[in-house]
Amino acid sequence: MDKENKKQNNKALLIGLAAALVATLIALIVISTRLSSTKGDLKELEAEKELQRQDFQAEVDSLMKVHNELKESYGELSQELAEKDSIIQADAIEIKKLLDSQWDYYRIKKKMAELQVISQKYVRQMDSLYTVNRELVAENERIREEYQAEKRQNTSLTRQKEELTNKVNQASAMKIHGLKAVPVRFKGGDKEAETDRANRAERVRIDFTLAQNDLVEAGSKIFYVRIADPTKAVICKGSGDEYSFSSNGETLQYTEKVRVNYDNKDTGVRAYYVKPNAYEMMPGTYFVDVYEQGGRLIGQTAFDLK
Repeated sequence: MDKENKKQNNKALLIGLAAALVATLIALIVISTRLSSTKGDLKELEAEKELQRQDFQAEVDSLMKVHNELKESYGELSQELAEKDSIIQADAIEIKKLLDSQWDYYRIKKKMAELQVISQKYVRQMDSLYTVNRELVAENERIREEYQAEKRQNTSLTRQKEELTNKVNQASAMKIHGLKAVPVRFKGGDKEAETDRANRAERVRIDFTLAQNDLVEAGSKIFYVRIADPTKAVICKGSGDEYSFSSNGETLQYTEKVRVNYDNKDTGVRAYYVKPNAYEMMPGTYFVDVYEQGGRLIGQTAFDLK
């Protein structure tokens, strides 16, 4: 009886152990299945995370590429938005660090949203500055063109005024005609005879006619006669200021000064240069210039002595 009970107890123990083993195996199979499923889920999460990281990285790179191209295309205008540019650059660097070192989807997403907002503001302000600058450039160009046009007009008016002034000055200037210079000698008394001999010439007679000109103020007029000998030396009575006059800013010595009462009609003028006894005329060509009192040269002639 005891043996029979013992056999039954052993059989029951074996059956219990087998059932426990089966249950354990089943549990291990379930756990293994769940672990495999979890590893698969983790791999999927890692893959999804990497795709999101790549998307964020591509988005940052694209945004910064557009931003830098915008700065380059606008040139110096971007300097006025340097502060916003520095913020954009700093945010982009921070996002890249987050992508490389740690994963916080919502933090990165928030940073990306902030970067996009400030980048859009930057673009709008840049466009606004560009528009204002373009308008200013256009306005400056218009003002410059108007200034140049006015300058050209003023230049033209100044030239016309100068031309008119020159014409008036020329029209109102004294003019002479029939200028002649003749060496003469005395024949006796007041009689004189023309001569071409240097050793006989005692005087030089200068004749000319003042032309009629209603634009010239009538009255006493002074003319200066300069006679230069064959060596081009001017014959003059002295070297002091009383024997000089001004012409174009230059001081010139004269040979004779002639005063004429002019009444706006053709007026004949005769003047003489009387050589001193100590002065000997030399053979050659003598040159005679006549200046009005303002210093303008109004006539030239010459004579020869043998």
